[in-house]
Amino acid sequence: MIPAIRTGIGSALDSFVAWWRARGGSARPDTRQSRAANARPPAEAAAPDAPVHGDHALRLFMFFALDERRTAPVTNEELAGLAPLIRAGSEAVSRLEVQARYLPRRPSLLPKLLSAMNSDANSMRDLAAIIGGDPTLLGNLLRVANSVFYRGTAKPVQSLERAVTLVGTDGIRSVIATSLIHPVMASGRGWIAKFPEIVWEQTQYAADAAEAHAITVERVDGFSARLLALLQGLATNTVFRIVRDEVLAGRDESVKPAVACLLDRWVLPVATRIAVTWELSEELQAVLTTPREQHPLARSLYFGRLAGAQLLMVKRGRLKEASARAILLASDARRAQIDRLWSRLAR
Repeated sequence: MIPAIRTGIGSALDSFVAWWRARGGSARPDTRQSRAANARPPAEAAAPDAPVHGDHALRLFMFFALDERRTAPVTNEELAGLAPLIRAGSEAVSRLEVQARYLPRRPSLLPKLLSAMNSDANSMRDLAAIIGGDPTLLGNLLRVANSVFYRGTAKPVQSLERAVTLVGTDGIRSVIATSLIHPVMASGRGWIAKFPEIVWEQTQYAADAAEAHAITVERVDGFSARLLALLQGLATNTVFRIVRDEVLAGRDESVKPAVACLLDRWVLPVATRIAVTWELSEELQAVLTTPREQHPLARSLYFGRLAGAQLLMVKRGRLKEASARAILLASDARRAQIDRLWSRLAR
């Protein structure tokens, strides 16, 4: 159960919720208002001031990933004192030759996965063949097939054929994508040891949320949203590793605000570089830098990142579930759909 006395991070987000409700918002919006919101065209999907608060929530999460003991957001005074370190970090991350040393290699099975996705006639068979040839993928698929969501009987699922039938094409794609990218997440040591672990957990939540949002709200390809969310998680870890190795040698915990600032600036550019080196389609590359009001996948990607961060904060006891719900509802004017989607994700 979440403690009655919340930390400063949770309080900051709860303060926003109180402000939003004072404007007329609600954790569970009025049905008539929700229907009106759903009738709006996609260009009006995001409330004018919602991205500001969503971005604030994402920054609070990123600092939480760097320092779970921190009870207040980064201040301008802290950043001013760390300006030389921030400049050095930006210079390191921006150099292509430095990026090349840290960029994750494209998973060898990714081209086969993308090819199987584009082959409607043989998609299920081809996807099953990919899994059958990799013990790790097979183990992950069986784990998913035996989850409460899929298994309807007490008898465990032990065969590839049965697992494929239960999970379906979309489920198989999700299992493969997440499993392929997981091994390249790198860990750290010392005061920054937990960061990659927390980011990977949030990334998995974000991938689930982005995929669900793409399918149920935007009506676009859910796998593309999942893949891009996973890519952003990789980019976050890549920027972190560059900054850690290139500019943080011998530094103590006082530099964490500088690391948070560099992550905020460089994750999207590095994610785009990974997408290019992995030879993803030009459309997917463009989504990473397209304003979210201009592309449905960009909206799903943003929702996924935000929902993933809120889910983790709730799980870690740093935020009330109702507060997380309100933040998500404020991020998208299609509130009835977002409310249903959050309820599904929170379960």
